[in-house]
Amino acid sequence: MSDASSSRRDFLKASSAAAAGAAFVPLAASQAAPEDTSKILNHNAKMTYRPLGKTGFMISEIALGGHGGKSVEDRVPVLEKAVELGLNYVDNNIDGECDLYGAAMAQTKTAGRDKWFIGFASWPEKITPDYEDQLTPEGMMKNIEARLKSYRTDMLDMWRPVGATWGAGQNQLGTLLPVNDKALDMVVSVFEKAKQQGKVRFLGVSAHNPAVFRKVLQKYPQFDVIIFPYLFLTKELGGDSLLKLAQEKNVGVVGLKPFGAGTTFGIKPREIQDRIDARAHVLIKEMLQEPRLSAVIPGVNIPEQLEENVKGSYEKDQPATPEEKAAFQQCLRNFYAHLTPDYRWLHKWHYV
Repeated sequence: MSDASSSRRDFLKASSAAAAGAAFVPLAASQAAPEDTSKILNHNAKMTYRPLGKTGFMISEIALGGHGGKSVEDRVPVLEKAVELGLNYVDNNIDGECDLYGAAMAQTKTAGRDKWFIGFASWPEKITPDYEDQLTPEGMMKNIEARLKSYRTDMLDMWRPVGATWGAGQNQLGTLLPVNDKALDMVVSVFEKAKQQGKVRFLGVSAHNPAVFRKVLQKYPQFDVIIFPYLFLTKELGGDSLLKLAQEKNVGVVGLKPFGAGTTFGIKPREIQDRIDARAHVLIKEMLQEPRLSAVIPGVNIPEQLEENVKGSYEKDQPATPEEKAAFQQCLRNFYAHLTPDYRWLHKWHYV
């Protein structure tokens, strides 16, 4: 079947589900913030905090990612606004992002390292076959130690190496690179040593290929968190669900790219920049109806975008208005109309 036919079929399925009332189901009561909030970092009564798998941490269901930063100066107000709104989980993928956020945390009086559960990777290091011959335990440990310096701390919360991602010739699910046992064995060995030395608490992995997570969940109990694309239209795959498997293993689930790289707003990927789209909270509100998600990480460039995103958390228990339902359908149409060829692999994340 062609990509166009497959996309059209998925669009019709998603549209029918929304029309039938599948969207905007009230969140399970079990996901409400616990009564004892004393151990939750940066607790805010308006924000919902969810368990991050077996880590024992409660994290804000809206998290802060790192791609939007351009300078230390523009990150300081974003961090401060995030803390004001109740966020307590920040996740940085690229080594330069870690440097940027660490420097910004050091300059702010209200949003320093003590407010945050910090997840980090060391891109451009990957654990995929194209990078495998460059991976060594010594190199991985060196990167972990470099991130400690980035954040000016003695311990970080979660190391999550980067697995299969998109790239040249990798815009279809079948062309996404896998992660082999050799690399995963090395990651686990380095993590256990780093944990013993008090450098990092937990282990996660991020990727764009669902096969990576099935392997990790089925063979490697050392992993605490999986991080993958979870779109505003993503639904559970019946019978073979990553959500179900992660729940069985008590592993946290964090969703990336909720806005389809910006295409849901009728623009090309990475064009959103400093724009604020009032439909963003509608999509986040829908995503947060899934209780097995620990958090979602929407892109943020400026504090005002963060306020719009967090509105989706604050209002998720309110019934959808006719305007919100119309906005959801509009975003659904935009996603299919504006998704560029190099992001076609996102179609494969309609079901998890």
